[in-house]
Amino acid sequence: MFLKCEPNPHQGGRMTRAVLFNHAGGQRFAIDAEALHKKPDLLNEFGAHNSLRFRTLDAIAYGLCFVGGVGTVMLAWWMFFVGLAACVLMLAANRKSAGEAARNAARRSTDNFRRLHELGCLWLVYE
Repeated sequence: MFLKCEPNPHQGGRMTRAVLFNHAGGQRFAIDAEALHKKPDLLNEFGAHNSLRFRTLDAIAYGLCFVGGVGTVMLAWWMFFVGLAACVLMLAANRKSAGEAARNAARRSTDNFRRLHELGCLWLVYE
């Protein structure tokens, strides 16, 4: 469920959460899942309504946190922690699925692969 932290050479080596995958020829690439999660409009090029999907899932995650806060007032003091944990886990899952959507797009088409690289979201990982 967790993503790897990798330095993004497009952002001056800034550490970011990335989805790693192997490509032809044994090369290993990384996709900046954090940037794609922050700007889901970038994913609309690779699939219809991707931006709407991730924004809706994020809204649901924040709604769970709100419900936990309301539950604290109405039911029990510890309900906020349940809502906060659900929110954090759902946001992490949304971030990973944004990276995986980009990875699937990169595997489908060379043009998508090139476009992700131009956006600064895909790079070669040196080991």
